[in-house]
Amino acid sequence: MRNVIVVAVAAGLLAIGGSAAAQVVTGGAPAGPAPGSGNSTDITNDNQRITSEINERMGSANLKARNGNDIAKKKASAVPATAADIKAGASLRDVKGVKIGTIASTDGQQVVVDTGATKIGVPLVAFGKDDQGLLLSITADKFNQLVAAAHAKAQASN
Repeated sequence: MRNVIVVAVAAGLLAIGGSAAAQVVTGGAPAGPAPGSGNSTDITNDNQRITSEINERMGSANLKARNGNDIAKKKASAVPATAADIKAGASLRDVKGVKIGTIASTDGQQVVVDTGATKIGVPLVAFGKDDQGLLLSITADKFNQLVAAAHAKAQASN
């Protein structure tokens, strides 16, 4: 049985070196309060703060590749993806074009990505699109590091 990881916050997905808070579900009931029992005001405020952080990180991102080529010129056609752009079965790649996985499902704001080894929930705001399809603005290596960190955190809490 594959583990399902749900990333509640993905600021780390948008900036290399950032961190992502994750809620990991490894079968059975998730730890913590029952769904719908949280303080909606606190949750909304946290989501607004995180969105602001993501926007700041995206605005200050270094768009120069190590070899000096300007990534912004190569990826000029990339724009934020909308819920309508994200369809189950669509391929997902990283900023360098490396395949990360496929879209398993979406609920409008949360997208479940199937990496082949696990499934992870990623907020819609982390996705972009260009003429080649869907993408994340980080490398596949960084994405895999974030998934491994979420798994390690889940194992430590069990």
